Amino acid sequence: MFEERLFVGDVPTRLYIPDAAVGLLLLGHGGGHSKDGARFVGLSRYYAAQTGLAVACIDAVDHGERKRGGASGDLPHGWHSRSTPQMLADWQAVVDHLSPVGPPVAYVGFSMGAVFGFPTVAALPTVTAAVFVAGGIPGGTWTNDPDLASGLTGAAAQLGNANVLMLNKEDDELFPVEGVRLLFDSIAALSKRLVFSPGGHDTWGADLIARSATFLEEHAWSRGHGL
Repeated sequence: MFEERLFVGDVPTRLYIPDAAVGLLLLGHGGGHSKDGARFVGLSRYYAAQTGLAVACIDAVDHGERKRGGASGDLPHGWHSRSTPQMLADWQAVVDHLSPVGPPVAYVGFSMGAVFGFPTVAALPTVTAAVFVAGGIPGGTWTNDPDLASGLTGAAAQLGNANVLMLNKEDDELFPVEGVRLLFDSIAALSKRLVFSPGGHDTWGADLIARSATFLEEHAWSRGHGL
């Protein structure tokens, strides 16, 4: 497997290309993590090996190599909603740059990566397999973002080219069951499935990850069309 760290414009990116890769899987990391953290490096390698797709993972706004010096750990007012247009532009730039590898056919997002993933998949019609892990409409006021719920449900209604799997936790302290179900009900997609498993927000066990990979192998366009 070929691995590379690169900048696409000013977007820090890690790329994993297995032999004979013919499409892209975009991996959205969770809040407080980065493309270079051990957890997401491991996930990137796993998905590349399991699916045969090239995996691209970028640092989200204000994360990893894009983290501003002196920034606090608190989310500024409306941060997710205000950052979404930049994240969409970043992913589009990466997709365009990596077009020789193949089109984006899959997206996997964890927590914050799931939140940004709904509008990203809506904007990329070649994505036919989308997995959103431990994401939904947030509970409480921790996001300080009154426009986020409507933005997410609006994006969810525009996933008509994708097969969607939501993998959520029964005791998620950030994304409660009610908000998850509301977002799931808003999804208009080729197919959709919601699975809850025991545990809190950050418990992404091997069974959950394996389930996501199986879904990708079944629904990513490059597999289904033998590219």
